[in-house]
Amino acid sequence: MNTNTNINMDTPTSINKNISFTNDICADGICCFMSIPRKQNHLGVWKAFLKRGNASYGVKLLYTSLRDKDIIYNPCRCLEFYLKEVSAPNGSNLHVLIRCGIFGKKCRPYMCGSFPDKIDSFMYDIPAPCAYNEYLASSAYVTLKHKHLFRIFFAIKDDRKLLGKIFPGYTANETKEKLNQYTDVVKVGAVWNGKPAEYFLLEAPKTDTALYISDAHPKIEGVQQAYNQWQGHVESWLEKHYSSKWQDHLDRAIEEENNNPKRRK
Repeated sequence: MNTNTNINMDTPTSINKNISFTNDICADGICCFMSIPRKQNHLGVWKAFLKRGNASYGVKLLYTSLRDKDIIYNPCRCLEFYLKEVSAPNGSNLHVLIRCGIFGKKCRPYMCGSFPDKIDSFMYDIPAPCAYNEYLASSAYVTLKHKHLFRIFFAIKDDRKLLGKIFPGYTANETKEKLNQYTDVVKVGAVWNGKPAEYFLLEAPKTDTALYISDAHPKIEGVQQAYNQWQGHVESWLEKHYSSKWQDHLDRAIEEENNNPKRRK
């Protein structure tokens, strides 16, 4: 995991339209959706420091594909979520910038630094790669295991209070208008946690800085390496898709990978 968010937020975000963001997308917040402490107790941090971040007002992480039911991840309650407009060759697009509401721009909080390997993290109980780790893996690995590609989105609730907090320098109405203008932002209606609402979907970036590198949850370099790391998990998925022929599909994928190293990238 990249430990330096490099976000310059020395002045209040609600009034500073010229706020200076990093040029790179800070993706530390991926773990703040997928590997937060159980009961969000933050390993003993005093409750006085548990500032409620703006993401808690309605930002979610959505894992979706054509063949699987949507999976929703709620954010850490301390997570701050911001949008920034960035110039592009064909106009402009939106970047997502994320930071911890307790520790700000300086670093990833030390009590979260060992997640998802920390015993208090729900990922500790799962002998499998996290969804974002697989999101960054090669198509050869993803299509072998899942038989399809999947996508991950930030889902931003169409809520006046939330929209007024996430785009520095813009009102809730202006933020909503901008989100409606972007072709890479899709609006959907959904019922999550039993509550119907409309959400703006912005696809999560594929950036290696979002990976927390560890022995238990390393970056996926290829089919063979992933199988060695999570053998039982991968086998169960392959049996689900290929029945008794799962070993043939696995061997073929590894052989193709060995003959063509570029397939690993």
